[in-house]
Amino acid sequence: MGGSEFGPTGGVPASNRRGIASSLRLGAASLLSCAGVSTAALVIDPPQQGALEVELLSGATALIMAGTDMHTVDEPWIDLAIGDYIRPTLGGDYTGTPVVTPAEFWPFGGPDDMFFDLSVQDGTQRIGNAIAAQAAADTEDAATVVFGYSQSAVIATAAKRQLAEDARNGADVPGVSFVMLANLNRPNGGINSRFPGAFIQELGWTFSPAAPTDTPFATVDVARQYDLFADFPRYPLNLFATANAILAVLYGSHDYSGVTLNPDDPDYNPNTVVQQRGDTTYYFIPSETLPLLRPLRDLGVDPVLLDAAEPVLRLLVEFGYDRTTPFGEPAPAVLTQREGFDELSREVAAAVEQGQAMLEAAADSPPAAPSTSIPSVRSSARTMESADAVTVDLPAQEEPTTVGAPRRASRVSTAPASRAIAEPGPARGAPSAASRPDPSRPDSSSASRSRR
Repeated sequence: MGGSEFGPTGGVPASNRRGIASSLRLGAASLLSCAGVSTAALVIDPPQQGALEVELLSGATALIMAGTDMHTVDEPWIDLAIGDYIRPTLGGDYTGTPVVTPAEFWPFGGPDDMFFDLSVQDGTQRIGNAIAAQAAADTEDAATVVFGYSQSAVIATAAKRQLAEDARNGADVPGVSFVMLANLNRPNGGINSRFPGAFIQELGWTFSPAAPTDTPFATVDVARQYDLFADFPRYPLNLFATANAILAVLYGSHDYSGVTLNPDDPDYNPNTVVQQRGDTTYYFIPSETLPLLRPLRDLGVDPVLLDAAEPVLRLLVEFGYDRTTPFGEPAPAVLTQREGFDELSREVAAAVEQGQAMLEAAADSPPAAPSTSIPSVRSSARTMESADAVTVDLPAQEEPTTVGAPRRASRVSTAPASRAIAEPGPARGAPSAASRPDPSRPDSSSASRSRR
């Protein structure tokens, strides 16, 4: 794909590589605006007419890419991509084929790394060649799946955009689907999509526009709650969201090796939110812990106090988001303060009552072992419940969708989606500060370490 897709990186002076201090300040500024999201399901849009139906055949090929600073695509990473994300959402059996991209982002990977845009351009060319080669080799019209994570999700988005453009110009439409994790171009949440067209010269990073949802290519887009790159706040001047964002990065919100969309896996979160828009099925994996409080939990502060404080803090963090906008609708960042302070005041008052009730209940109870779980905190658009069953009715969202086992994007149809909702299940136990080890999961340099 041409340089115009990603910005004028070719003209960046080489002397900028020596401006490490300036670059790191700009990079840090980009990291300052991430926050959480509640586990409430949002309104689902019915699939657009003409949405692609894909029936995957046995033995389909999965072209697997990795993320920034992941310079190999090994078997554990391929197994994770297929077992935790591709097969649960698309169905079928797969043969994983590694596609190695530059995976560089100067200066974070080293002084000799490419700028971000150049790395993405190179990777887009490589995955485009791999798709073309696969299409030429398929004699039985077998399906191909492209898997991208973080930087390679940007690459996958660029490849999808180019294939759609080729199809509009009369080219044959290949049988390709996409599965993307931590996509910077997620329409509502991706950091690129929040600032489309922005360009950080010192990093050679152009914020490319939101991923399209009107193509012939079925797509799965997966984001974790608090992920800086895929769940960036719409109101980044919210200081609570900013502090929460920094801690979310430190506590591995961008690592997708500890979560899954496989409902048979113990790491699967039954509160996962599913939405559909056009050709894309969106998944949102919630977190039961608020990063803002994680350091205090790790230091051994009384969990009852922290549990009582979390409802209020979560509301303040959530105020940095517009959760009424579906995941598939582009939602650029807004740098002016949002409205709704009156409603927020009422919700905070209710949350304070909730926390007080928890403290009173704890004071009336005999000492117990330290808490190992975090109370389920409901969003500002849902009813909040206290330990004494004190309830405050808040406005309900319109027509939310059922949240259950992962929906298979390979079975996308043009029929309207179900418009009923079930309450999300109980929150799982809070993970520890360290990544949760699982002896049954692959442990390799590419599948276990935190990644950008």
